[in-house]
Order: sequence, then structure tokens, then C-alpha cells
Amino acid sequence: MVLALRTRLLLVLVLIGLAPLLLAVAINLPLVLERVGMFYQHAFLQDLRADFRDLDQHLASRYETVRLLAKLPEPGAVMGTGGELDQDQIDLERGRYTDWINRILADQLDIIHISFLDEQGVARFWLERDPIEHTWSPTTTQPPYPPQDLLATVLERGLPGVLPTPVRVDVAATDPSRVLTLQLLAAIVPKDAGEAIGVVAVTLDIGGLARRDPDTLWVRDNGNYLQAPGLPVRPGNAFDSFPGLRERFAEGKIVLWGGDEPLIWVPLLRTSDDRPLWVARHVNIKPLQTFQTALMVRVLGVLLLLMLTTLLVARGFAARAERFGSELLDGIRRMLQQDEVVEFDWRGTRELRQLGESLTQLGEAHARNSRNLRAHARELEQTNRYKSEFLANVSHELRTPLNSILLLSKMLAADDAGLPAAASQRAKVIHEASQDLRALIDDILDLSRIEAGGLVLQSAQTDLPRLLQDLVVLLRPQFEDRGLSLELEIVPNAPQLVRTDPDKLRQILKNFLGNAVKFTEQGGAQVVLQPAAPPYAVRIAVRDTGIGIPADKHGVIFEAFKQADGSTSRRYGGTGLGLTISQELAALLGGEIQVRSAVGAGAEFALLLPGDCECLAGEARPAAPPVEDVAAAEPEEQVPGADFGGARVLVVEADMRRLLYLTQVLEHWGLDVVAAGDTQEALESLDEDGIALVLVSGEVSDPSAYARIRAMRQHARPQQVALIGLVSADALDACRTSTADACLSHPLDLAALRDAIAQQLGA
Repeated sequence: MVLALRTRLLLVLVLIGLAPLLLAVAINLPLVLERVGMFYQHAFLQDLRADFRDLDQHLASRYETVRLLAKLPEPGAVMGTGGELDQDQIDLERGRYTDWINRILADQLDIIHISFLDEQGVARFWLERDPIEHTWSPTTTQPPYPPQDLLATVLERGLPGVLPTPVRVDVAATDPSRVLTLQLLAAIVPKDAGEAIGVVAVTLDIGGLARRDPDTLWVRDNGNYLQAPGLPVRPGNAFDSFPGLRERFAEGKIVLWGGDEPLIWVPLLRTSDDRPLWVARHVNIKPLQTFQTALMVRVLGVLLLLMLTTLLVARGFAARAERFGSELLDGIRRMLQQDEVVEFDWRGTRELRQLGESLTQLGEAHARNSRNLRAHARELEQTNRYKSEFLANVSHELRTPLNSILLLSKMLAADDAGLPAAASQRAKVIHEASQDLRALIDDILDLSRIEAGGLVLQSAQTDLPRLLQDLVVLLRPQFEDRGLSLELEIVPNAPQLVRTDPDKLRQILKNFLGNAVKFTEQGGAQVVLQPAAPPYAVRIAVRDTGIGIPADKHGVIFEAFKQADGSTSRRYGGTGLGLTISQELAALLGGEIQVRSAVGAGAEFALLLPGDCECLAGEARPAAPPVEDVAAAEPEEQVPGADFGGARVLVVEADMRRLLYLTQVLEHWGLDVVAAGDTQEALESLDEDGIALVLVSGEVSDPSAYARIRAMRQHARPQQVALIGLVSADALDACRTSTADACLSHPLDLAALRDAIAQQLGA
């Protein structure tokens, strides 16, 4: 791990040090090499143009010749435009002019034509040099006409200078001096005239440039080699010989074509068809390659040196950082795991020393706080144990007399008890107050079990419509007593089955409906079953038309012993534990609770549940059916006589009406009845001395009844305590296979119950 950390630090530091340098080299080195190549190409171009510089100098000297020819003494006589001269005089003047040309242009062999054109552009007189004897004489062959646009320009402007025409290429010419030619034009302006009366056109042979160097390539714009007398014969096409040259010609720029023997291509001359004539010459790029290689070697050498330097510096820094990191990691581990006071005695910069001192102080504070926290945790653990023991003792001590108060107050408040109306009313008040106290004790115990993690959940495939219908039927009388309505709505596409704990689900919804009936004065409540958005599958909402909850109190109502308004606890009653327990139960079921409410607009509490709560443990069981009315479960009959001499019997029954019925029967037989509402309370009651018999009442098809029987059989002393299971008819066989000593089915046969008790008590 240390080596990996050190390697990572080294890589990071090397990248930080070298990344900018490598990026700069990667960006700039190709640019430098490209610029060097451009400079070298420019040098090649200058060298090529130097070879053709004599053409420019030669043309400059010929400009003077053309200006001289344009200044004729009698231009009208030579051109034949003077109206006062006859044809003989014109011929005489032209003969004299021809002799004069032969004298002054005898050595200028590149001049091959001289033409005089009038202001209409019509050739009046022309001379041609003999290619063999090099003498000038008039001919009948019309000379090449200059381009009309250039001719018009010279005539209109009367330019004092000389205007060259594009190069004319005549590959069909048999005379080499006629292959590459260009014309120089000058306006003829007499001294006494203000405008030009004609144009003199001098044709020059420039083919000597192409014939002088046989290694120079002359190529037309279409890729064809220039084929003419006096030039080397080159078969094929330049585009085929030099791939990629066609695209470069289209750009019209200087081309440096690479290969074993590089060539530089220059569009040197513009021809009469307005297309360039390309000239190529071999260049020696070895000096350029040598320079580029030397430059790259130098740059790479410097780069390698910098890389080594950076690597060494980064390695040292990484080793130091790794050492500090190891000391820091080891020190923190010792502080956290062993609560050891570690001293970070670091040397270096002032900041590093301060960091070491601060860490040392932090370690000392952590060790001190850890000791205090452990001591406090031991105190909290002991306090929590005392709290659990206290709640267990208080619950047992409170529930046993409270059950008696409930039973006796119920019996005293009955219409057939024979008490006066005032006394009967007081008994009802006592009974209702006892029920509230019982609910408070149950809530406190539920909350303490949840906080201690001791709440046991049983998962089952639950039929939601049936559970909700039973719940509405059970609680609707409470709403009707207050003039309120309670309705159930099941959305058509709502899930019908979910796997959850039906008892805890029923408890959450009872809390919702209990708040609805408590805080609603008009209207009523509605239970809605609908699908939920992922990750949940079902949403069960309870909506009421009550007083509503302010938006800033939505979080407060889920705190223990809190309500939205402190005054409501005095007006409406309640401990403020219902929603706290509901929220904890919803979390255990893998769901959550949503609240939507405003003051005066009612409230909606919605429970969102997953389709399958995988966090639950336990055997699957169907949802428990609604508690049946005692009158329906136990038919009225004459209680048979019996006397068991005051033996103590423990009755485990959650339904109060059935418990009252059984208590009356058992007390009629002379038994001392101890009541328990669930297994936990029953196990606490079994710790008391004198319990000789346990009656366990289970719901129809409820496997938890058998679990309760097994738990109490394992808890009790088998030689002293007998167990009788009271189950439904279809669960009788399963009860007989359990650890119960006897099993009876509902509706109870009192004679059979008496006989079973007598058998177990030995009376």
C-alpha cells in the first residue's frame, strides 16, 4: 500500500513537472520544423529566380528598343496613314526604315517580329527576321496579333511606357525561336499630336530559357510537358509522374514535391490562355534534413535531461511525502484504534512544525475525549438497563391491576349490574380512563422496544383490501359516534398483495385514523389504497377534514410527546407518541410516511411501502381476520357449575370482550384470573408464584398462537404449569401437534373447557 502511494505521488509530480514541457514541445517543434522548411523553400525559390533574372534584365533592355521604335521621324509615312503621300513614297520610306532596322538590330537576335498597327488595331507594316541569315525584311505572312484588350489599353491611354503581353506557346512551330514568345507594346504618339496614332509591337523569343538547362522541367497547367523543337522529349504526364501534383497546381502556389529527388515547382510565366507555365528544378534538401535532425536531437536531449532532473526531484519529494504520510497514517490509526497519545515531532518548514504540533494536540484531545466517552457510554448502558428493567417492572405492576380495573369497571358499568345511574356513569368514566392509561402504557412500551431493537416483526403475504375493509368496519363506530364519516377507496390499479407485517401495518393505520377522529369535528375521513412511485409499490393514505397542521410543524409532530400545537394536547388529549411509533414502524417495514396538510384544510398521512420487505424475518402468515364480537363467538348458554378452590389461572387474550367473557366464566368456577394482552406480558406474569394454568387464545389460522404456546412452554416450569390452547376449528389439528397440554376450538364448549381445566389441575 505504501509503495502504491509512493508510486502515485511520483507519477503525479512527474506529470505536473513534465506535462507543460511536453505539451510545449509537442505544439512548437512541428511548427519550428515547418517554418524552417518554409525558409529553405524560400531560399530555393530565390535561387531559381536568380537563374531567370537575366530574362528580367534582357526585357528591360528591350523596353528601350521598343520606345525607340515608337518614336518614328515620320510615322505616318511608314505606316501609310499620311493622306498626302502616294504609294511610291510610302514604299520608299518603308525601305529606308528596313535598312535602318537591319543596322541597329543586327545583333539583337531575340527580336523576331516588328509590327505597326494603326489606331483601329489594323497591321499596316511589319518586318520579320530571317531565321537563317538573321536579316529583316517585309513578308506577306501576317504577324501574331497582340491581345485585343491590351491593344485597346495602349491606344486609349497612350502609355509612355512598354506593356508586355502574356507568353505565347506554339508547340507546333518548327522554328525553335517561335515556340515561346511574348510581345512588347508601345504607343506611337507624334510630337505634334496629343493622342496615339498607332502601336508598335515587338515579338521576342524567350525559348532560350527552356533550351538552356535540359534538366529544368517545363510543364503546362494541365500537366503536359512542354514539347517543342530544341527541348528534351519527355513522355507521359507530370501528374502521373508526380502524384498529388494536380491538387497543388490547382492551388497556384509554390510546390515543394518530396521524394528521393525533391523538386521545387514555380508558376513562372503567364501564358496567353491565362494559365501559368510551371517550371521545376531539382533541389538538394540534405542540408535541411541535417538541420532538422540536429534540431530534433538537440531538443530531445534537452527534454531528456529535464525529464531526468524532474524525475529525481519528484522522487525525493515523493519519498518525503510518503514518509510524512506513513507517519501520519500510523499515528492516526494508533490514536483511533488504541487511543494512544502520539507525538508528531516533524522537522522542516514552520508550517510543517505547526501541523505536527496541532496533530499532537488533537491526539491528546481525542484520547481524553475517548476516555470520557467510554465512561459516559458505560453510564448510558447502565442507565438504559435500569430503564428497561424499570419499564418491565412498571408494565407488569401496572397492567395486572389495570386489567382488573378494566374488568370490574366494565362489569359495574353494565346495564344489568344494578347500580344507580350516577354510580354506573362513574364506572364508565373509570373504564374509559383505564383504557387511556392502558393505551399510554402500550405506546411507551412499544417505543422503548423499538429504540432497544427488541421489536420482533413477522412478515406475511398481506391482502390489503381485506385488511383495510376490516379496519374501516372496526373503527367506523368511533367516527359515527362523533357524527363523522369513514370511507374506503381502492384505486383499480392498486396492488392487492404485499409482503409485510400486517399487525404493524394495522397499528400504523390505526394511529392515522385515531388522529383523524380526534382532530376532526365535521366531515370525516377517507382511506385510499393506490399505487406508489418507485422504489415503493403501494401508497395507503388517510385523509381527513380536520383542523390541519401548519407547514412548519410537519417535522415536530413525529417527535416523541410532541403535537403541532401544545394547546391541542389539552383540548384533544393524547401523549404525542402515536406518530413517533408509526414513523419508526414504517422505517422497519422499509417504507416512509408523507404528510400533506395546511391549517384549516385537513390533513393527509400517507404510508408508502415496498412490494416485498426483504428486511423482515419470520414465517409467512396470512393477515389476521377481524376480531369477532363475543356475542357471536360465544353463544349464550348456561354456565356449568364447578369449584376449583381459588387456583390461579393466566389468560392470554388480546381482545378485551373475549377476555371479559372468559374472566366471568372462570371466576364463576372459583378461579383467580390473571390477564395478559400479549406473549411478553404473559412471560412476565409466569415469573409470579402460584400460576397453575395458562389459557392461550389464538386467532383463526394464526401460526403465532402456536409460537406463543411454545414460548410459554419453554419459559414455564412443566411440572407446575399446564397450557390449554383456545384456537379456531380449522387450526385445532395444528394446535394438537404443538406443546399445548390440551386444545379447544371456538366457539367454546364450556363443559369441555371445565373438564379440560379439571384434568390439568387434577381436580
